[in-house]
Amino acid sequence: MTMDPMEDFLYHLKKYMEYTTEMRSSYEHLTAEQKEKVIQASPAGKDPEVLSKHAYAWHDKLFTQNEMDKKR
Repeated sequence: MTMDPMEDFLYHLKKYMEYTTEMRSSYEHLTAEQKEKVIQASPAGKDPEVLSKHAYAWHDKLFTQNEMDKKR
């Protein structure tokens, strides 16, 4: 059975949420100097917590919209 493209995207977005959570957890164990390196190397200049929050918000909003569309 082939997965709906949107369901497939949501699946991968959920995996991204999990990865960003793990990355944030690893980040918390870094020294202050290492944390600064991570932030400086980030294209957006943000720490992993911001990425994680973004991923969760993105997933939640898209999931809700998708569920509402299914009910129509």
